[in-house]
Amino acid sequence: MNSEGRGDLPAGFFDLVDEYCSDVIDQAGIERLEAILLASADARRYFVAYLQHHTEIHFAVRADRAVGVVLDRLELDGAAIESRHSNGPSRRGWFRVGWIGLAGLVAAVAVGVIGPWAMVPERPIPPVASDSRNVAWLVNAQDCIWDGASQSPGRDMGAGKVLSLSSGLAEIEFDGGARVILQGPAGLRLLSGRLVRLLRGTLTARVPARARGFTVLTPHNRVVDLGTEFGLSVDAAGAAMVRVFNGEVVAYPMAPDSKEEPGVTIRQDQAARLVGRKVDGPRRRPDGQADRYVRTIEPPTVIEPRTLLLNFDRPIPATLLDADGRGIGLTHRLPGTGAGLPTLDRNIRLRSDQHALELTTTRSDINTQDRMATGEYLGVRLRDLGFTGAEDFEIRADIPRIPGLAVVGQFGLYAGTQSDRNIRGGLISRSQPDTYTLFLVNDRKGIDSDYYEVGLMNTGDDLRLALRRVSGRYSLVVDDQTRRSSSTLKIAHPAFLDNETDLHVGIFGANTQSDTPRTLTVRRLEVTVWTPMGPSRTIMQEAAPNHRVPE
Repeated sequence: MNSEGRGDLPAGFFDLVDEYCSDVIDQAGIERLEAILLASADARRYFVAYLQHHTEIHFAVRADRAVGVVLDRLELDGAAIESRHSNGPSRRGWFRVGWIGLAGLVAAVAVGVIGPWAMVPERPIPPVASDSRNVAWLVNAQDCIWDGASQSPGRDMGAGKVLSLSSGLAEIEFDGGARVILQGPAGLRLLSGRLVRLLRGTLTARVPARARGFTVLTPHNRVVDLGTEFGLSVDAAGAAMVRVFNGEVVAYPMAPDSKEEPGVTIRQDQAARLVGRKVDGPRRRPDGQADRYVRTIEPPTVIEPRTLLLNFDRPIPATLLDADGRGIGLTHRLPGTGAGLPTLDRNIRLRSDQHALELTTTRSDINTQDRMATGEYLGVRLRDLGFTGAEDFEIRADIPRIPGLAVVGQFGLYAGTQSDRNIRGGLISRSQPDTYTLFLVNDRKGIDSDYYEVGLMNTGDDLRLALRRVSGRYSLVVDDQTRRSSSTLKIAHPAFLDNETDLHVGIFGANTQSDTPRTLTVRRLEVTVWTPMGPSRTIMQEAAPNHRVPE
């Protein structure tokens, strides 16, 4: 209950009433509540009305207990009562009448009839000592950050416990059978196995038939379930929104007077706004309203890398063949390239004793699609590593002692579906032989676009190239391991590749405007696809249906 005052009622009064009804109030709280009731007729009217609400919900559990306590109380020595309140005849007289009125009050509550004549007792009924059993348990959690150890789930999940969730999702099962998903940031106060107070934030509740009557209190209302699934949120001002997914609920205003106000029924696919003492609705939910509520905690997808690692230390069967008929480990060429090359490709040689693959460049140019039949664009099909179109990936290659190429020679890495639909990057001999700049370019319909070029690099250095797609975005990283420097290149995103499910990646070398070949040495080539491999377990605590936390 909101601890701020409302009207003439002082701050803290509503929390004290909550604590009293939930049997968690202490002696000091009883004395504070007594003082407020003595001083305020509005407080007495509110107390009577709220006690009626609470008893309706928990009649079977509390009615007999309350009546017994009252009858025992009536036997107390009247002189002892007077001695505690000796401030004048009028106050002593009121309490004598009050104890008589209390018996009638509780009896009336038990049958659901309370009139404005009911008097408030000298002091609230002393609560029956609560046992130490928990009323709820944490059964599922995802990315939860709590506001402190005392406000996080644990062994102390009894009545009165406050849970304060900074972020994440927490699923709580109550003793009565209801399950609540709390969405951080949110605060929840446990009152019993069938009653909670949403202090702030958002929850969804799934209530089976056996838990019918499960109730969520807000600062100004109570929402009573009639066997359903619903969402409820409370904003900073105390206004609430309720949205029913299945079944129906009844929303009641908690007015600070003794007059019972009728509830408003909210049914499946309806929503209502609860502002102060008003229930605005029900009405058909606005578009997107359901998106505010998490109805199930979906375990996060586990992303597992699937990697092809080639060290070129041995022939690999059923792969592209070098000049001597040895499988080099790479399985495909970029579609649209290499159709005129022989099966035993004289431009590639596996040097197993050196753990290396040698690639000799040929004259070809993706930009304008010149001589693609003899273009050397070796690689793999990402589909063979589990790629379906949405996954991120990377191809990485180590190229030691880079050779010089004639103008406008180039080598590097590529990703694409065809020779005229790809992104490629690496080093290009732009202005003079044997001197390189770094480049990254998109090629669509055989024409280069979005060209990006930066830096200078000399021959003879050891390089590591990595073409990556991370969060759907491409980049090229060039590490000069000789000079211990690194450059990252990015260009306009090649959106034309976004929906492609059959991408190829690999390494290339080309003399675009000369017939002067050069040989690249590749020491290591690695291709990784980050694929979803199924859900991880997010269960933080599991227990049998009749579970109890061990003492």
